[in-house]
Amino acid sequence: MFFIFCIFILPITVLLILLLSTRQKTDSESSSIAPMEVCAFCQKDFPMNQLLEKEIGTYGRVYCFCGECIEKLYNEFKNQTGE
Repeated sequence: MFFIFCIFILPITVLLILLLSTRQKTDSESSSIAPMEVCAFCQKDFPMNQLLEKEIGTYGRVYCFCGECIEKLYNEFKNQTGE
């Protein structure tokens, strides 16, 4: 009986626990909660639909920027170039 427990029941139990703990939410479960991300400049949390994602560099690092920070950078650039 101990052999059957160690060989069959214990691994199946561990596998089920791992599968249930790493299970990803389906679209219907996660539709009510918008994913949040941090702006790379101001470090504030925003919903992903309010951020602009850009891939920077050769390693494919993705940064998110909020509209307020983008506007500040644009105005700073305009003032620097004198336009």
